Amino acid sequence: MSDGPQLAHDSARDDDAIELPAPTVAPLVLALSIALLAAGVAMSLAFLVVGAVLFVVGLSMWVSQLIPGRGHVHEPRVAAALRPQTIAARRGAVARLQVGMPGYRLRLPVRVHPISAGVKGGIVGGIVMPLPAMLYGLASGHGIWLPINLLAGMVLPNVGQMETAQLEQFHLPLFITGCVIHAVTSLIIGLLYGVLLPTLPDVPKPIAWGALLMPLLWTAMSYFAWGAANPSLRARVDWLSFVLSQLVFGIIAAIVFMRLRAWRPVASGVIGGLVGGLLMPLPAMLWGVISRHGIWYPANLLAAMVTQHSGEFTTAELEGYHAEWFATAMMVHLVLSILFGLAFGLVLPRVPSIPGPMAWGGLVMPLLWTGLSYGLMGVVNPTLQRVVEWPWFVASQFVFGVVASIVVVRSVEVHIPPAGRGPEPRDEYLTGK
Repeated sequence: MSDGPQLAHDSARDDDAIELPAPTVAPLVLALSIALLAAGVAMSLAFLVVGAVLFVVGLSMWVSQLIPGRGHVHEPRVAAALRPQTIAARRGAVARLQVGMPGYRLRLPVRVHPISAGVKGGIVGGIVMPLPAMLYGLASGHGIWLPINLLAGMVLPNVGQMETAQLEQFHLPLFITGCVIHAVTSLIIGLLYGVLLPTLPDVPKPIAWGALLMPLLWTAMSYFAWGAANPSLRARVDWLSFVLSQLVFGIIAAIVFMRLRAWRPVASGVIGGLVGGLLMPLPAMLWGVISRHGIWYPANLLAAMVTQHSGEFTTAELEGYHAEWFATAMMVHLVLSILFGLAFGLVLPRVPSIPGPMAWGGLVMPLLWTGLSYGLMGVVNPTLQRVVEWPWFVASQFVFGVVASIVVVRSVEVHIPPAGRGPEPRDEYLTGK
């Protein structure tokens, strides 16, 4: 046999050769002829004639390859020394996995927190969660029964017709309703914690602190500043959109901080604060449009915190555009954004990382619970929706989320059994030998 491939009908069959299709240019010639035929229809008769000739040639070449005894070649094999060698089996080197043994068809994840961990987390979190609300009731002079009565108002519409003095008193039906709502919700959310938290990915350190620390600090500072400057204005703030604005600030500032890792922490923190402060007003402006107060309402509330005014601010004044108020609000917002960005850049390198489950439990779940309660109360009882002090409500959900996540994370994990019914019985056990 020669070095190059030979036609099948000219070469003898050999066990050291492999029969393969013979190479041919017939498909390329046929494809070129079809392209020339198509070009000839639009361009010139010459392309059409050449295309027709090539079509006949290419089709003839291709058909000739299909005649028996043609169209194949024998490709010689490589030397025997270069061929793959048969692997000799050696028994006893590795123990075989049997059905039901650890490692045989593992279910992922291998270890999980038991369902009881989520239930325990919900119970412990539900016990600690009312403390901020009760503290608010004592600090505001309304008493400890106001938060419970407001919670019962989520499902009892007639509560919205009660006076503030009545809401501050103890009512057994409202107390029982509030406790049932709180217990059922705590168990459901705790069960979700036990199922979801171990499966969620870790949260980067800047985002975890930015999304948790910044909204809490900024909201708390603003809440007490409004209460000291003008308590009547604090009652007009939509705290849910306010907290969302702080959340946007914290996440954006953290993302910018992570993008500028090569810079100094102080510089990257300040730039993150400026970028976060630029995007932070969007939720508040969106709320202003939805509530029909207008986009100037949030800015005017911020300016009114430091603006001297004779008498109370009217709703019409807060909804209109005022150049001086707008400039004051922008200056206050800029200063706070820079200060919080600076604090973020200084503090972040010195604080430890937050475990992923705790970050998710202290951030996402309180937001979901607050949003659900806000929307439900807005449908069932809009009057009570305006009475609830939402910063204290969010603080309560935060306490629940952190405590429940700690309980879930610190619980003992259990192993997932492998697939199968267990090891198959041996023959000697079946025969009795």
